[in-house]
Amino acid sequence: MPFFLALLIPLLSLMQPFAAEDRSLEKSRYFAFVDRDYIFTIEIVRPGVPILNFVSMKEEDIRLYAKNIQLSLENRKAAVRLFIVETGNIREPMKTTSMTIHPRSSFGFEIEGNFGDAEEFLGARIRLGSEDLELAPLTYFEFESLVLKVNRINLGSPDFGDDWRVLKLQRRGSRSPVKRKTY
Repeated sequence: MPFFLALLIPLLSLMQPFAAEDRSLEKSRYFAFVDRDYIFTIEIVRPGVPILNFVSMKEEDIRLYAKNIQLSLENRKAAVRLFIVETGNIREPMKTTSMTIHPRSSFGFEIEGNFGDAEEFLGARIRLGSEDLELAPLTYFEFESLVLKVNRINLGSPDFGDDWRVLKLQRRGSRSPVKRKTY
């Protein structure tokens, strides 16, 4: 038994820094906002190419503008310029500056901006109507786990509370009113 403990203690001490590192991410290629109204995820699929996915559990349309999505890089903040939506012809994607998020819907598209070859972001924020949604950084495992759960949401459900309980979704990110500039 003492031999087993002699091997186990060094292994546990090696695992501690990794666990602490995952909880306080400074940069990530995965971000998410999750609450009872919306789920937004941003994933960098290759250097400089992020994908935005959303699920709306609201009962009303809301307009999402590309310029209202801001990603933080090492030394600057970069606003999204365009949404790139795949069409039937891969050579001719549709590019637009805004999208309507319809009730009980989900969708995903590439976002275009001056991101260079960024492989990770320091932060992600979406202005939606009169609110700012701050997306939380995730590890790869947290992101993949969230995606599996989100794909099981029943958008035809009369009560999304059932989905939240069954899927054990947790709130991520934060929501705050848009700060007005004062002069």
